[in-house]
Amino acid sequence: MSAIFEHLLAPLTIHGKTMPSRVVFAAHQTNFASQNRFTPRHAAYYAARAAGGAGLVVLEGSVAHPSDWPYEYALFGYDSAVVPGYQLCADAIHAYGALALAQLTHSGQQGSSHYSQAPLWAPSPIPETNSREVPHELEADEIAAVVASFAQAAAFAIAGGLDGVELNVGQESLIRQFISPLTNLRQDEYGGNLEQRLRFAHEVIAAVRARIGAGPLLGLRLCADEYAPWAGITPADAPEIAAQLCASGQIDFVSITSGSIYTPHMTRAGLHAPPGYGAHLAGPIKAAVGVPVFAQGSIVDPQLADELIGASTADAVEMTRALISDPDLVRKLRQGRPAAIRPCLLANQAFVIRTVQNPALSCENNPAAGYEQAPEFAPLAHAPVARSVLVVGGGPAGLEAARVAALRGHRVTLCERSDQLGGALRLAAAAPGRARLALEVEWLEQQVRALGVLVETGVSMSPERVRELAPDAVIVATGARSQPYPHVQFGPEAHVATARDVLAGSVEGPPGRAVVLDEIGNQWAMGAAEWLADHGWQVEIVTADMFVGQQLTQTLELSPWNQRAPAKGIGFRPMLEAQRAAGRTLIAAEIFSRAEVRIDEVDLFVTVNHEQPDEALYLALKAAGLRLIRVGDCVAPRTLSQAILEGQRAGRAV
Repeated sequence: MSAIFEHLLAPLTIHGKTMPSRVVFAAHQTNFASQNRFTPRHAAYYAARAAGGAGLVVLEGSVAHPSDWPYEYALFGYDSAVVPGYQLCADAIHAYGALALAQLTHSGQQGSSHYSQAPLWAPSPIPETNSREVPHELEADEIAAVVASFAQAAAFAIAGGLDGVELNVGQESLIRQFISPLTNLRQDEYGGNLEQRLRFAHEVIAAVRARIGAGPLLGLRLCADEYAPWAGITPADAPEIAAQLCASGQIDFVSITSGSIYTPHMTRAGLHAPPGYGAHLAGPIKAAVGVPVFAQGSIVDPQLADELIGASTADAVEMTRALISDPDLVRKLRQGRPAAIRPCLLANQAFVIRTVQNPALSCENNPAAGYEQAPEFAPLAHAPVARSVLVVGGGPAGLEAARVAALRGHRVTLCERSDQLGGALRLAAAAPGRARLALEVEWLEQQVRALGVLVETGVSMSPERVRELAPDAVIVATGARSQPYPHVQFGPEAHVATARDVLAGSVEGPPGRAVVLDEIGNQWAMGAAEWLADHGWQVEIVTADMFVGQQLTQTLELSPWNQRAPAKGIGFRPMLEAQRAAGRTLIAAEIFSRAEVRIDEVDLFVTVNHEQPDEALYLALKAAGLRLIRVGDCVAPRTLSQAILEGQRAGRAV
């Protein structure tokens, strides 16, 4: 065991069952289900984390009653057909010595009626925050039915060979909705004072324990802060709530989380919150209860995790996204190789999946996550013949391609035309609050150099130079280039820059008034706007979209952005179509009325629009008949997820 991480790597015994480490892989939606049951894909996904050293794996939440069908691929924990899938996952996890639990849940008012075609059930008729659907207020017999169904669902979990169950009292939880005065306005025995608001939770706990017996584990995933202090659960309330729920002696552990109906973005926050942002909630609860307490809240760095346990803030930590990024995190710590751990970026690019696209879960910098059974992600083997491979472009796609090719035993040279590696990801990391993205560049650079890749920066490759080098294969990762902002005419006096220019710090002149013209609605425009505001500029964002930052919903960053931007004085001008810039005046038209709008005294126009592949070198080399693979933005400008995926595929293919 590494003495550096002795607290994190130590075993933890809970109610007679031992976790081999204090790292928890918590429940989260995957969209891996088939017919609303666990599948071999689930089992392989969980097994990879157990094999890598996780001490406890909590399966994706299983709904406990037919009134809840929150998303298409939800797991039906109330149906006996769930048992074989539980057994499949339990066997896969137990093979590596980790504990395995089911999470039992009911989304209540935070569910969806799209799939069930039935009303939502909730303590009180408080509208769902997104759909604005008013739920049905549960009646006494319905409450009793839900309690009984939780008990039956728990029995199915134990029949499936799991070590116990965790009750969801956190985000998207009917139990939490009963506890919180934010969502419980009842006047009967299930509402009013705290004791009565806890009645439903006590009944569920008692029914589940009675059904599963004394042996299996029974835990709570408890919300300790709804971030709604005017009515919701607060950090001051949470220790008393936890103490009362544990007072009967039926609970074996409490896992602490945060977030509620207005703040789902705070349950597993992205880059808008610092690592460990919720860890402080665990300590007061640990002091109030006599059972192990788990901390949560973007705990992705092993040093922080170890310190939390060492300081007795928590007994274990949830490191879910860190284990998605690198399933072998614990194993590498035990081997004394913390630098080999692929960092979790907290970017949420492939983790947030309850979107209109309805994708399966993966990871932006670990494309094998969720695809553990796919042949293309089989363990790397040395190539039969070591070849010379030239990678042109040192962004994430090129770096990943070089890393994988070198791992396969090839002789790899990587050439980058700028003076530093990282490409667009390095620029993105320059935006306020997004510095963590640079960890991926730093990790990849460290890996390729350690593998003996010859790295050359400040080198512009031409077709002639490539032919002189005569590599066996060329991987082209030259990225993307800016193009003129569409449909807008800029006069000769207009000072125009791109978001790349801003984030590179190359905008000239003293701060003044800047207008960001945004065609995309993602982090590029918001990052440029915040950078300018932080450097003294007066900033407005003009977009034809219905609201500013439409794409930020995909990474849970829209709400935090809408809080930060006004505080920085950034103005929003949605539903405006920019037409031309005459001198220092922007002339635009309202989308629907077509009325003219003028924004005067503009010192800087920042254009944010879709880029084009920088494919000139690729096309020239293709015409010359060389063996080529192109990857990342020089195929089509997209996200980090696609860059890393295609880089890995290229490294495996050469």
